[in-house]
Amino acid sequence: MNQSTTGQHRIDIEKLGVLNYLGELGVTGVESRLGKLAGKSTAVRSEVVKNGFVDEDSVDLAFPSEKRLGVRVGLNGVPHGCILVLFPPTSAKRAVRMMLADTNEDVADVSNDMAVSSIVELGGMVANGFLDALADTFDQHIATWPPVTRNSQLPQIIERAVTDEDDRGLYLETKFHITSHDIDVELYLFPENEVFVEILNRLDVDAVAAGVES
Repeated sequence: MNQSTTGQHRIDIEKLGVLNYLGELGVTGVESRLGKLAGKSTAVRSEVVKNGFVDEDSVDLAFPSEKRLGVRVGLNGVPHGCILVLFPPTSAKRAVRMMLADTNEDVADVSNDMAVSSIVELGGMVANGFLDALADTFDQHIATWPPVTRNSQLPQIIERAVTDEDDRGLYLETKFHITSHDIDVELYLFPENEVFVEILNRLDVDAVAAGVES
């Protein structure tokens, strides 16, 4: 059987493609969750889905040194790990505008606390919508911790996600666009490597692919 080594873990080659399918499924979950925002059109377009492995020695080579704002949402269950929902600065401003669209607040005048609260709320919705779709596919509940803000260069945010706990490095990267508000979103899932690999190797490739295409 063809296998790929990811860190110290082996994944069947065909299951690497499943990771990308999972990314696409996750985006549909995001669109479903954001669709519950009252009075807001929130069509979502998937743009990039890929997977890889990174550690503290390779993070600066793997990710551009660019500013990102967003949240880290810890996974409280199986698999352990975290999910990052990040926005480039311009998109972060548009995200605040979207979240405050049904208020009388002028975005230019909102406090930093209110702007951060808007990013945290949206980031939490995106993370949980993505995870809902994966949980349905895995047939497994995925619990989360409350979102924690992140505001730094992308490599530093990624490095912290990888080194905060043991057995991290495998990741699923999904970039998508909230078209109605011109917001770019980057999502990175960092699961507990060993458990996630076990889950992947149990999945039915054809069934997951059919779920994306339906």
